[in-house]
This record gives sequence, structure tokens and C-alpha cells, in this order.
Amino acid sequence: MVKGIKRREFMKSGAMLGTAALAGGLLNARPRLDEAAPPTDLAVVTGADRMLAVGKGLAALGGMKAFVKPGSSVGLLINAPSWWTRPGSHTHPDIVLAVILASLEAGAKEIHYLIDPLSSYWKRAPLASKYEKEIGAVRKCSGNFVEKEVARNKTLKRTSVVREFLDCDVFINLPIIKNHVGVGMSGNLKNLMGVNTNASNQFFHSGSGAKGEYDDVPFLAQCVADLNTLRKPDLCVADATEFLLTNGPAGPGELRKLDKIILGTDPVAVDAFGAPLVNLKAADVLMITKAVEWGLGRMDVTKLAVKEIAA
Repeated sequence: MVKGIKRREFMKSGAMLGTAALAGGLLNARPRLDEAAPPTDLAVVTGADRMLAVGKGLAALGGMKAFVKPGSSVGLLINAPSWWTRPGSHTHPDIVLAVILASLEAGAKEIHYLIDPLSSYWKRAPLASKYEKEIGAVRKCSGNFVEKEVARNKTLKRTSVVREFLDCDVFINLPIIKNHVGVGMSGNLKNLMGVNTNASNQFFHSGSGAKGEYDDVPFLAQCVADLNTLRKPDLCVADATEFLLTNGPAGPGELRKLDKIILGTDPVAVDAFGAPLVNLKAADVLMITKAVEWGLGRMDVTKLAVKEIAA
């Protein structure tokens, strides 16, 4: 574990977490001792300071210590592979930095990238140089793939995935909500293809015999849903701050800036909340409906406890 994070600096950076807001809430509203606080299914934080927004969202879900225990290993799946470089195509590094710092503060022993970001990725984070030691401690695991049977499947019987995806104690999915010209949108469910080998992902696109990579979207969507049966995220932190509204996943395309971050433990619910942000209905996104059929989460956000927070 990386030591030496100064709590005072950590608080000032905004990464840790809306503590003042929590304190204010306690002073203004003291619940009765026999009244349990209602659970929060989704925390949706709006604000220009991404690190502060992540902190407030985590606080609404009980803090990072509710997910990361001392001595645990953490796997981060960031939507920022080497080929996503245009604006709105990748998870913003400030969001990832906030999660790294919060994980270390909670006592994580080691943190892994489940897909390695571009070498220049951290140059886009203004505070990266300040936390160079903490960022440098995150381990890469590219090429460490294992064959895995998919027990619950309709189209995907086997795949090759990063070993640490299966072995880490805590899996945190860090997608960006954005347009995808093939399957409509990218979010938690689609992001899981990042743990696959390229050969496995090629099967998603062409395994049904389709000639083009998006000629059989139902097959692709079912493969994505099948893949998600291997493991659900322990925590989802989805970037909806600035994202592609057209020509995703790589762009360039029309951008939408909402300054929102969506946090939760249900990847289906996070994606369902995100669908209207890219002008879609969740029920029209096949990955989402097929994941619901597998029992991987809830799609009707009107029945969820959604906490809207200003950062």
C-alpha cells in the first residue's frame, strides 16, 4: 500500500469526499435513533469539480470503506484504452484519480489497471503530478489472460479475460456514458469488453457469421450480457461529465456537457439512468434488457432510490 497521503491535502483536493456536506446535513437534520436511513441505489452528483463530485457520491453510498477493506486488492476498469483519445470518448482521469486516492485511504493493499490506459492519460489530470507516487503504484496487468467458461450463456460459451478481473477482491467499473454507433450506448455493461482479449472481442462482433462488426447487434448485445454474468462490479463510477452524443465510441462527434457522475452498485441501473443522457430509452438498449433477463440488475430507475447531489 502507498503510504504518506496527507489527510489534510486529500480533503482539500476534493477527492475525499464531501465531509463538510455530511456534517452540515447531520447538524440540520437529526434522524430518530429508531429510524434507519433509507438506502441509496444511485448517487448522481453534478458539479464541475470531478474529484469533489466523486467524493460526495462515495459518501452518499457509505464511503469507500464500505467497498474496500484494509489489505484488499482493487481492480479498476477504465474506459481509456490507447485508441480513445478524442474529447468525450474516455473516462476523465480526475475521476479515476479520486477513486485511486479513496481506495488507498480505505486501506487497499494493491490496485490494478484491468486495461492499461494510454501512457499520456495522466497528463490530462491537473493534480496528477501532485499524486505521482500514488498513481505510479497502480499495477499494469496487460497480457495476463486466462481462459474462462461462461456458465450462464446464450451466445458466449468461453472467453479470455484478464486474470486480475477474476482474482481482485474489489472490482470497480469506471466507464463513460456515451453514444455507440453499433449498440446505441456505452456504459458499464459494454465497458466489460475491456477485460477481454482482442480475439474474444472479435467473436462478439462476428461470431454469428455477420459480415460487418455491427451487422448482428442482437448477437453482440447477448455476448455482452453473457460476459457480465462472470462478475458484477462491486462499485460503478460512471463519467457523464462530458461525452460523445454522436459517432461514439471513438469520435469525433457532438459533445454533451452535463458535469454528472453516476455512482452505484448495480451496473444495469447505472446504465439505465445514463441511457436518456444519450437520447435513448433503457428499454431500447438490447444490452440492458438482456442483462435484466439474466437478473444482473434493475432497469426501472423510477423504482430506485436516486440521490441527486450538487458538488
